[in-house]
Amino acid sequence: MDFLLISIEAINLYNLDMYYTNTDYKTQNHISLEELFHIRCGNFMRHPYINKLYTFETSIILIYRIYKLVNNHIIKKNIHNVLINIYNQNKSQIIKQYLKRFRYIYYKTQNYYNTRSKIYCNDQYINEMAILNLYLMQKIIYQDGMYFFIKYLKLSTNI
Repeated sequence: MDFLLISIEAINLYNLDMYYTNTDYKTQNHISLEELFHIRCGNFMRHPYINKLYTFETSIILIYRIYKLVNNHIIKKNIHNVLINIYNQNKSQIIKQYLKRFRYIYYKTQNYYNTRSKIYCNDQYINEMAILNLYLMQKIIYQDGMYFFIKYLKLSTNI
């Protein structure tokens, strides 16, 4: 889930902010940017003061919000452009910019906590995860995307 949220943020830095400002504040199901951050950085060893337990209902709401974020037309266009460039094996500026943003956000938010693992500090591994998450976001957009997304989250929790 961490990598997926980093990918969403990296593909369009302002998407989370736009979503937050365009959402009706009166709805009970609103998940704020702060809550998304808490979920992304939810390791209690990293942030003991956050120690929030998310209920099943909150998890479903979060899945729905991520689904809505990924279905934003700007995000869809950006994902499509990057994946097309990767498929065509271009070393375009779009790919470089996305990977650079992804690595920056990863190192800023996650790397400090994964210093003991050599695999998580490897740039090639991080780039592969960035591209894999683009593919996952592309799959989420399709008709059965919500089912695929829930299945992916279930598999990633069993690992």
